[in-house]
Amino acid sequence: MKDVGALATIFDDQGRVLLVHQTYKGSKWAWPGGIVEEDEAPWDAAVREVKEETGLDVQVVRLVSIYHVADRNSLGSQFLCRVVGGELQVDGHEISEAAFFDPARLPTPMTQPARQRVIDALANDDQIILREYKNLEMVTGEST
Repeated sequence: MKDVGALATIFDDQGRVLLVHQTYKGSKWAWPGGIVEEDEAPWDAAVREVKEETGLDVQVVRLVSIYHVADRNSLGSQFLCRVVGGELQVDGHEISEAAFFDPARLPTPMTQPARQRVIDALANDDQIILREYKNLEMVTGEST
């Protein structure tokens, strides 16, 4: 694998999902998360990335999905997390904005796999979902 990533899915009390607006790679909406560092567990990377990008302290609840992106030869893990502290504040470097969105009205631009991860997390399934993507197709039109 070229890269191993980890991301956090966080819902607020109103059922809205936390997304961050990245300032790099197409400046898109995505999940808090990033590349797992050497000798770091993916779940620890998700917690670290949330803190770095949003200022929130989170605790991992469970693994939701594992996904492979073929054209990037990358593997990622999606963790359902809950907020246990901190205050929502973006880093201003990698992330320009962070906000909670109704899952039925996600912002654009955003990749199609990122949109699928909302559905996977909302399924609240005890089984880990395995997903394979050829590429990260971008959705740029109206949110759905």
